[in-house]
Amino acid sequence: MGKSFAQQAAENKPSLWINVSLMWGTVFFITSIFMLKLASQTSFLPNWTDSLKAYLFYVVMIVIVALGGYGVNKLYDPKGEKRAKRQAEVKSGMKEQVFVSLFGSIATGFGFCLLTALSFLCAKWAMSVSADFSMQDVLVAAIYNIAAGLGGSLFTGLIFVMLKAMGKFPTEQSA
Repeated sequence: MGKSFAQQAAENKPSLWINVSLMWGTVFFITSIFMLKLASQTSFLPNWTDSLKAYLFYVVMIVIVALGGYGVNKLYDPKGEKRAKRQAEVKSGMKEQVFVSLFGSIATGFGFCLLTALSFLCAKWAMSVSADFSMQDVLVAAIYNIAAGLGGSLFTGLIFVMLKAMGKFPTEQSA
C-alpha cells in the first residue's frame, strides 16, 4: 500500500516540492491572469490557447522554483530537524491554527503573479502569444494577487481546523 501524504511530507523529497508547487502554482496562474486582466483593464485579454502556451513556460519556471526551494531548504535544514519541529508545532496547535504562513501567503501571491507575467512574455517571444500589459499593470496585478495568496492560506487553515475537529488531521502516530 502507498504512503500517506503525511509520511510523504515527512520524507521531504523533491517530488513533493514539485507536486505541491504545481498544484498551488496552477491555482495562482489562474488568479494571476484574472488580476492582470483587472489591472490592465482592457489591454490584456488572452484566449485559452494563449494561456495554455504561456502555461507551458510557467510549468518549467515552477519546477525550477520548486527545486530551488527544495535545495535551499536542504541547506538551511539538512537533517529536517527544524521542519519536523515546525510540523509538530502545527499538529499540536501551537502554530498556524487558522492562517497558514502570513508572509509566505503574501510572497506567494505576489511572486506567482510575476512568474505568470514572465511566462506570457516568454510565450509572446517564442510563440507569438498576445501579452499586452505594462510593468505597472504587472505590479498592480501582483499586489491584487496577494489577496489570492491570503485566501489560499486561509482556506488551507480552515481545512486544517475542520480535519482537527473531525479527528482526521495527521498526527505523529498516523504519519
